[in-house]
Amino acid sequence: MSLRVFLQEHPRIIVLASERHALVFRHNSSSAAVGLDGVLEAPGHQAAIPKCAVGFTALEDCDLSSYRLIKASGIHGTLGLINVDADVYLCVISASVKVATVRPDENVLKILSVDFYCLNSDDYDNESHDGVSPYPDPYAANDEYTYGHGLDAHEVMINHPCLELQRILSGGTFYYSVDFDLTNRLQDRLSEDSAFDSDSLDGEFLWNAYMIDPLIRFRSRLSQQEKEALDDSRILTSAIRGFVLTVTIAAASSPFKALESNYPSSLTVLSRLSCRRAGTRFNSRGIDDDGNVANFVESETVFWHPSGLCFSYVQVRGSVPIFWEQTTGLLPNQQKIQITRSPEATQAAFDEHFEQLELAYGTVHILNLMSAVKPQEVELSKRYQHHIQLGSLNQTIGSGGMIENRLIQSQFDFHAETKGSAGYEAASMVRRLIQQRSDSFAYLLCEPVQQSQHVGNSLGKRTPQESFVILQQEGIFRTNCLDCLDRTNLIQTIVSQMALELFLSHRGERATADFWMRHSSLWADNGDVGHPLPLPDFL
Repeated sequence: MSLRVFLQEHPRIIVLASERHALVFRHNSSSAAVGLDGVLEAPGHQAAIPKCAVGFTALEDCDLSSYRLIKASGIHGTLGLINVDADVYLCVISASVKVATVRPDENVLKILSVDFYCLNSDDYDNESHDGVSPYPDPYAANDEYTYGHGLDAHEVMINHPCLELQRILSGGTFYYSVDFDLTNRLQDRLSEDSAFDSDSLDGEFLWNAYMIDPLIRFRSRLSQQEKEALDDSRILTSAIRGFVLTVTIAAASSPFKALESNYPSSLTVLSRLSCRRAGTRFNSRGIDDDGNVANFVESETVFWHPSGLCFSYVQVRGSVPIFWEQTTGLLPNQQKIQITRSPEATQAAFDEHFEQLELAYGTVHILNLMSAVKPQEVELSKRYQHHIQLGSLNQTIGSGGMIENRLIQSQFDFHAETKGSAGYEAASMVRRLIQQRSDSFAYLLCEPVQQSQHVGNSLGKRTPQESFVILQQEGIFRTNCLDCLDRTNLIQTIVSQMALELFLSHRGERATADFWMRHSSLWADNGDVGHPLPLPDFL
């Protein structure tokens, strides 16, 4: 569903219009907004934060006769509001491409470009938003677009206050869905009634939380009928950062032979990068006082069959959860590691991290892939081991008459194991360390109670897909190496394959070589997740 953008000059008002409804934005310097539903503070750092008056109404009740149409199509929702240099900007998705279909009617789109519309200034109104790339192209003809104030494309874009943010949001690492809650794994969202339920969005992975929060608060003040209408208009969007991709499995390559179907299956990998301690490869390491770690990524493998049967398996990666830093160096392996806090000053944050993981996922099994001979990695592993032994979850408890430990660890020296003639194939030796725990963690398995359908009510609201849960995942593997990149991704590929093999064995099936090739290809593409460019300082 594409939105339109309308602008009224005096007083300055911007309208995002769907087919049936309109979300109205007006900069408001006074303490009250006349005729609109709410006065919101746009996020920013200024002492006197500008306010934005917002209203939501049926399109037929919105008089647009004094407005000019500045974007006739191609707008796919708003990421929210941002305050920069005392100006308020509305951020909208101006180009995207579908990259995944997790289940029927659950599409994921990659953001290709965003635009910013200022609510209180016309300085950039003459700048065309149609197809303007945030990356200046020295080979592009300047007359392809119309730019304002007599400046060429490069000058206009350099002067735009939101340029840095626009470049990052348009960099191909952000994804959104208007069909379902992309911030939560399938197991946690099966009971959700809305694609944009502010109560269920996972702030750990909601990258536009800073910008969308004012609009979520606005939504919370609407009536239930208005909330449903706003959700169905698909104007508000929630964005994750990471990697999402679906590959199609032809019927001939499907691992299910007993369930005959001429329709293809799908295999999807969704990786959600945490926004709570993000940064580039060497600029963000370790843990913070709240238990958040650098490069924390939740990765989910989803297999869907035309019969409606759906498999999901989740695992996480993250930096070694102690306080440490790594300086950059010009030569490989010359980056100096420094542990910055004592064990006594670290344990509380360490425990908080694993208690949060246990609350979200159940039993945690640590897979530490660091070297047992490289001095710096050995030092980190020793401290890691020390905190595990003292950890609040490292205790044996009784559960239904059985003894269970909620925090388990395995050490797998990746480089030592793979340095022989077998090479990276030897990484599969990790199976012997985790097979029993992998089997006990299980996986999510569900099937539809009824196929999603359109209900002919006044709102045209879709009925969410109802699922019957057959089995649930009851634990999580947390994998790390030094930088949580290549070593971690290869081991996570194996862990994902083990879960799929368990699922198929329970049904008496085996996957084809083509299926595993596509699985490996997906995970190879997923490899660089966790080290994107940082967001601007004002976020």
